[in-house]
Amino acid sequence: MNSQGSGSSQRAITLVRVIYDEVNLALWALAVALLCYVVIFILPKMPEARMRAETLRAEQINAENEWYCRRWHMGPATEMHEQCIIDLQQLRTSVENRIAEESDI
Repeated sequence: MNSQGSGSSQRAITLVRVIYDEVNLALWALAVALLCYVVIFILPKMPEARMRAETLRAEQINAENEWYCRRWHMGPATEMHEQCIIDLQQLRTSVENRIAEESDI
């Protein structure tokens, strides 16, 4: 009876090893396929996506600047409009620089 139990336990261990090896191989194949997908489809589009994001951010900032200047009665038809926009840009730059410096600490 011991020899039969030992034989079936060996088969079970062999089966577990085979399943483990197959799953391991499948996971490695999936990792390689994912890497290929990223290299072929994602990476080439990243510069374009970055430029779209930067353009969108600039448009949003310009819209915010215009909104604040209009709110402070310095809209496009006023003499102070350009100075208002310049001041807001300087304010934004100084705040961004301060945040960047504080995050480096």
